[in-house]
Amino acid sequence: MKNGILKKLSTAAAVVCMIGALAGCSSNNAKTEVFTENVTGSADGYDYELWKDEGDTTFNVEPGGGTFSCEWSNINNALFRRGKKYDCTKTYKDLGNITVDYGVDYDPIGNSYMCVYGWTRDPLIEFYIVESWGSWRPPGAPMALGTVTVDGGTYDIYKTTRYEQPSIDGTQTFDQYWSVRQSKPEGDGTKIEGTISVSKHFDAWAKCGLELGNMYEVALTIEGYQSMGKAKVYKNELKTGGTYAEAADITVTVDNDAIAQLAEAEADSGTPEAVGFFDISFENGKEGWIPRGGSMVSVDKENASDGSQSLFVSGRTDNWNGATIMLSSDTYKPGQAYKFSAKAMQNSGEEVTMKLTMQYDCDGEKYDEVALVPAKSGEWVTLENPAYVIPDGAENLQLYVESPDSLTDFYVDEVSGAEGE
Repeated sequence: MKNGILKKLSTAAAVVCMIGALAGCSSNNAKTEVFTENVTGSADGYDYELWKDEGDTTFNVEPGGGTFSCEWSNINNALFRRGKKYDCTKTYKDLGNITVDYGVDYDPIGNSYMCVYGWTRDPLIEFYIVESWGSWRPPGAPMALGTVTVDGGTYDIYKTTRYEQPSIDGTQTFDQYWSVRQSKPEGDGTKIEGTISVSKHFDAWAKCGLELGNMYEVALTIEGYQSMGKAKVYKNELKTGGTYAEAADITVTVDNDAIAQLAEAEADSGTPEAVGFFDISFENGKEGWIPRGGSMVSVDKENASDGSQSLFVSGRTDNWNGATIMLSSDTYKPGQAYKFSAKAMQNSGEEVTMKLTMQYDCDGEKYDEVALVPAKSGEWVTLENPAYVIPDGAENLQLYVESPDSLTDFYVDEVSGAEGE
């Protein structure tokens, strides 16, 4: 009798397995998809994407929800993300309450973010809610517009602008909105867990005057920038729905002075236009030069290498911060040589390096040294390259001045771009 029962149970189990296999729902058949190059797709109700401009990446999209793992090295910029993409017909309020419950084993070496990331259209906005990071806390902006305390942490709120950079709608100028934790969440070694109440951050941004458009994407994201590392997202539960109600359980502080200063700086800078050949001494203002990264730029009337004014670059929070000017593709052609020159001075009390750099797009953001010189404190130096060749395939050129080994303020004067010698 016992053998007969076992035989019947075995037969029934085989039938169940066969039905499950025919229906395509057997968990034993689910496989991890492995990608090493740029990819977009959907699986198990979650959208996923790997985007990089160069380097070595591995993206493991796992079955059973929003989990994934990734590794990166030798990269310039890479984003691994899994969440939900929308059709840009609804605002976040239309979608209801948005939250992400996460668990991540996060091990970056260098610059990296663990965050909720996404985009909206009308207006075109790229946004970050940064939960943890590697060696550098973003975004390098000089002042927070406010703070929000939610989910057991306090986040600084920032707005930055990207000029003529790649976006979901091609090369555009667009704003970025940020919530960045003031301190990394506590965890067990490299493992961190928690909840990100996405809609509550959006509500906090609105109180600071940062309005989003129609939703294109919300995704838990690991980003690496000129770094290496690995991460395993073992929990990623994106939840939307219910009736939206403005968050009542968050604390938002708004810095109206910072908001006013940012608005004044934006109005003063305007939208920069790409220039052709130029010879600028800042006697008529900034003349197309804008801040790069977290710096601020202003006209200074007390220091000049020639004439009565120069451009003062201050508030730098990272070495690559500085001042930049957009160059016209109608004038500056890939493969051809041009002469670039700039005067620079710093008053740090020490000798530092000053650098003239070309930023351009070619399968991602690239950077190329134009000129590099040591600069003694209080002395004007000349950054010059009489025959700099624009790299093949380069687009969206920006020429900028930085100090790669110091956060010192500095002055710029007598900058020019002309036909090469």
